[in-house]
Amino acid sequence: MSKHPITAEASKIAERGLMVFDNIRDLPQKGEAFTTAFMTVALTIEGKVKATCDMKDVIFHRHDIAVITPNHILCMREFSSDYHAFLIVISPAYYQEFKRRFPNLFRDIAHYQYRQDIPLKSYQFERVHNLFKVIQDISNDLNTTHRLFMLGNMIETLFLCLKDFRKENGIAEHVPSMNEELFNRFHQDIVEHYHENREVKFYAERQHLSPKYFATVIKKQTGMYAHEWINNYAIIQAKRLLLHERHLSVQQVARRIGFTDQAVFSRFFRHITGITPSQYRSKG
Repeated sequence: MSKHPITAEASKIAERGLMVFDNIRDLPQKGEAFTTAFMTVALTIEGKVKATCDMKDVIFHRHDIAVITPNHILCMREFSSDYHAFLIVISPAYYQEFKRRFPNLFRDIAHYQYRQDIPLKSYQFERVHNLFKVIQDISNDLNTTHRLFMLGNMIETLFLCLKDFRKENGIAEHVPSMNEELFNRFHQDIVEHYHENREVKFYAERQHLSPKYFATVIKKQTGMYAHEWINNYAIIQAKRLLLHERHLSVQQVARRIGFTDQAVFSRFFRHITGITPSQYRSKG
């Protein structure tokens, strides 16, 4: 199975902090839910992509820009034969460093958790496309003394442009509802604690709510039960390790996910997916 460029270059992204890919022609893990630790800013040059983000349908058209924040659940459903995208991929370490050095850089990043696709007019697309090229040039020059500072300034310029373009295009700032904010806190808790606790009660208590009320709100907001979110996130992480960390044994994958007993992990995996971890790995 050939790897998507982002997957294939994951270690290099982590090492360099930021990489730009200008000739993406296909999708990572098509039809399979996944998460990424990287923040991705994707500019669709041509074509169209149908996807889901946290189980909500989204379509990226030609000249759309998408901002995908880390650890959210994505599933790329289909893409047109002429699909072509330009991607900026930022490692977790660089993301945190940018936030420290440039406090205002991601001040409205929460907007993109509710709407990932931003359509651009022709002149807006050209300006953003040019910014991507400059960021690519700076990123590729590893000998630049002030590379991090220059990249931070350019990323900040990009996000300021996007904020202006959203306003020009009549895209209002999203004010999250209480239920949306609750789900976002729940999602962050899953990211941090899924490997140590998969009980709904644990997550409800972190929000100071009863398990019954908490589960009702999550179901109403997302269409999925809270325990499904927790289990699905664990399964997605297990699948990633099984496919892309093949040096790990199934037992080691189980431990990474929070199972001390491989047999219990295998039963859990089979209950959710219908096949064993070994069968899943062999299919990939």
